Amino acid sequence: MKQVPTGIPGMDQILDKGFTRPSTVLIAGTAGTGKTTFAIQSLFAAAKNSETCLYFSAISEPIAMLSGYMANFSFYDQSLYEDENLIYFDLSHEIMKNKTYDLIDIIDENVEAIHPDRIAIDPITTMDLSLSDSERRQFYFDLFVGMKGWNSLVLVTGEFTEGGVAASPISYVADAIIYLSNELRKGCRVRYLDVLKMRGQKYASGKHVYRITSGGIATYPDPPMADGATATNMRVSTGIPGLDQLLSGGLIHGTTTLLTGPSGTGKTTTGMHFILEGVRKEEPGLIVTFEENAAQLRRNAASFGWDIKSLEEDDMLHIQYPAHEDVYAGESLRRIHDCVTEFGVERVMIDSINGFGDFSPDGDGVEYIQKSSRYLKSRNITMIFTNETRDLLGSTKITEGGVSHVTDTVITLRYVEIASELLRAISVLKMRGSAHDAGIHETEITEQGLTVKVDESSFKRYEGIFSGVPTLTRSEAFDKVFGRRR
Repeated sequence: MKQVPTGIPGMDQILDKGFTRPSTVLIAGTAGTGKTTFAIQSLFAAAKNSETCLYFSAISEPIAMLSGYMANFSFYDQSLYEDENLIYFDLSHEIMKNKTYDLIDIIDENVEAIHPDRIAIDPITTMDLSLSDSERRQFYFDLFVGMKGWNSLVLVTGEFTEGGVAASPISYVADAIIYLSNELRKGCRVRYLDVLKMRGQKYASGKHVYRITSGGIATYPDPPMADGATATNMRVSTGIPGLDQLLSGGLIHGTTTLLTGPSGTGKTTTGMHFILEGVRKEEPGLIVTFEENAAQLRRNAASFGWDIKSLEEDDMLHIQYPAHEDVYAGESLRRIHDCVTEFGVERVMIDSINGFGDFSPDGDGVEYIQKSSRYLKSRNITMIFTNETRDLLGSTKITEGGVSHVTDTVITLRYVEIASELLRAISVLKMRGSAHDAGIHETEITEQGLTVKVDESSFKRYEGIFSGVPTLTRSEAFDKVFGRRR
């Protein structure tokens, strides 16, 4: 036995290096889930890798029509048919004659003559339409027992609901079962791939999102965790001196920070300070934005005197804006992984959790934070998330979705009304593994960005700042009525 590539992007990671050969794999699902595309894409990839492949068509569809559909995918290569690396055989005539048991002999004869490395039978479920339940069980038993002697990887497709797979005799005789589904989520159709069975090898369990694109099927498993993550007390500057002071010298390297607050309080600006400070120290940065597109980010940065376009051109800063399309959690994480590994990214800002939840049909902010945090921590990358709260004043909520528990540091930015004037404030609510300033301090957004007034706060005379109804402290109230005591 040996491991062979699946030919499906992302699938080898799900199956821990690919399919086992020889083995039999059922690709199951309802109509339109991509079963035929999966099988043929795998055959084309194998044929390009010098494997001899044999495709049995069990539907009344001529090779010219099938090739016409498949030619729309970039993996299609007509020369593989011409060079006989990929051989097509039509079984539909025998099926129409109801000569089901003759099919086993016909398939065996072709396999014996060609000795293929990889075989697809598509679909297998049209072969048993004229059989009783007992005949069907015997037919599949005989067919799959014969497959064991072929020394080939055999992919068989079948139209099943998920419950139908478990009830089918194929589920007992197949070595592996991969189920493809097309589910309605948030008004959108989301494709999922689920490995239900994989005999003799480990695999990543659970539902994995996949797409059918011009390149064929692509799956998006969670990116692999890196080995050797270390815990350190090394500090990472936010690029804002006053904030670093509140954080006892800066964020802890390799941790996750949540910036939360209503719109306009400076969350994105704070995150930009953090990213640009890293670039200044030769630490490449990545911004994943679900709110503003790259052009808007560049324009807003320019208002503070930051030329981020040149940093992008030097590959020191990268911007991903997936919000123009339905984005899947696994897909976004894969893009982050690709950028991290290609460019050595050391700082990441994701702006924002809310935006991801709005645009993603398959995930929510909590799951996205958990997965991205685990992945980036495994690579010792320091990360900032932003989160927008709804209430302008007086809210006690950190987030709407309860994600603060999965982050190491929580910084809240708020509006405060003092003497009929709307001011901005910042406070560090939580910082794992470090002492920090617990006070509430005024912030200001100027032409240079965001500043924190640590030593000259306007709030020292007040209490209940974040309640939405600040009041003078008792001593200040006494002095106001009776005059300042000497």
